[in-house]
Amino acid sequence: MDSVSDSLSFLSTPLKVSADPKSFYRYLLADSQDRDWGIYATSAGYVDIAPGAPYPPAGHPKNYRFCWEEGRRLDELQIHFITRGGGVFESNEEGGPSQRVAPGGAFVLFPQVWHRYAPQAETGWFEYWIGLKGDHVERLLQKKLFRPDHPVFTPADSSALLRLFTEVVACLRHHSVGTSRTLGSVALQILAELQTGAAPAAPAEKHTDHVIREAKLMLDQHLEQEVDLELMAKKLNVGYHWLRRAFKQETGQSLHQYRLQNRLNRAKLLLKSSDATVEQIALQTGFTDPYYFSSIFKQKTGSTPSGWRRGDPLPLT
Repeated sequence: MDSVSDSLSFLSTPLKVSADPKSFYRYLLADSQDRDWGIYATSAGYVDIAPGAPYPPAGHPKNYRFCWEEGRRLDELQIHFITRGGGVFESNEEGGPSQRVAPGGAFVLFPQVWHRYAPQAETGWFEYWIGLKGDHVERLLQKKLFRPDHPVFTPADSSALLRLFTEVVACLRHHSVGTSRTLGSVALQILAELQTGAAPAAPAEKHTDHVIREAKLMLDQHLEQEVDLELMAKKLNVGYHWLRRAFKQETGQSLHQYRLQNRLNRAKLLLKSSDATVEQIALQTGFTDPYYFSSIFKQKTGSTPSGWRRGDPLPLT
């Protein structure tokens, strides 16, 4: 069941498929403070590759470009996280085996190690990435906490990775002095999640756990858009009423409560990390009415959005 591969199709507003991939990324210049920090980002972003679209897309600096026939080597460590679709990854130009990368999976590119990767033509994929350098990165590699012979990771629960990469993009949009260091600190959490995922395989996932995990991933990917929950249940090959009941039993929240809480969590992050207006943040987190957004924000947090941004103390109750 590859339901996350079709996650864009259950949005209530149809999306047009374009030959040009939807993407957002930045390449960052490090300063002496970044290098002294020990781990800093060289680039980060995301790209949404539609089924059948060419890959890799154009527009990246010369030393980052590659083609499937020749592969590539980088002088940095990169982490790639796939949330929709799937593809293949190959490392070691002497003929290492192809490894499948499924939705919710990740792979690491190691410094000076040959590699190539691409989405399946029939599915495309949604790909986050972050590039890293620094003394701390080198120490992690020297300690063999991450090894070129184990480049692909399949975490049991990828929701933490999705949250962290979403935080990376939010920070990248609010680009300022120190962004490379801030992203490096977030990347440490990402690496910790992957290292945990590198532990011995857990027992086979129960069907209910699998469905709930994929439902969370679908909801988290589209916080800014309305989702047809009944169609989502259909994509997960379960009944809508079963999904509602199972989700509440497993998480303690209804589908709507979970989605609302994650929207508010995203809003909190944007209020602290960006200069966007409250109205803009409301739209970016799926609230079309900024007055309703302010009202529900205060109801759930005890503070107005503007008060949260200022850091006003919460009222005593």
